[in-house]
Amino acid sequence: PSEKPVRLAWLDECGQIRCVTGRCIDVSNKRVHVEVREQIPLDTRVMLRADGIRIAGSTSVKYVTRCETSFILVLGL
Repeated sequence: PSEKPVRLAWLDECGQIRCVTGRCIDVSNKRVHVEVREQIPLDTRVMLRADGIRIAGSTSVKYVTRCETSFILVLGL
């Protein structure tokens, strides 16, 4: 995991571009776990940029878990 920010961007249900910054919790060769302050719906396509772990590209939200005031997203690679 990296302490550097992870940036996510996606289109909401109205077609507007949304962006959020979070932090990486865990990385494997198939998934990235990210903590963010905003819920992103399941199956949403997101653009991911994580400079600290040298990952950038398009992925989708596979799982969402609420954790107090934040959300844990599992993104498939």
